[in-house]
Amino acid sequence: MNKRGKSTRSTERQKWHKELLAEWQSKGINSCEFNYDGCMQTFGQALAHSKKRRFITTKEDYWEVGLACIKCHEKLDNVMNHEEMEAEVKRIINER
Repeated sequence: MNKRGKSTRSTERQKWHKELLAEWQSKGINSCEFNYDGCMQTFGQALAHSKKRRFITTKEDYWEVGLACIKCHEKLDNVMNHEEMEAEVKRIINER
């Protein structure tokens, strides 16, 4: 039987995630940064990257991210196209 372990990419992302959360905690980033209509602030928070997961290959790509509640994250993922999503996340980063 061939058992699969964790991929190198997964391990790298876990490390980047811990570093990112520590950075955000030090800056007080702890609620949704997008604030679209129906924003739920802290409910269902998730990282909203500027790129889809399959296109994130470097730490810099991973760190190009905003914090989004479930409603705002859904809008980014399901309503906006890739270019709009990337522009919106970069806008949030620049406004910090």
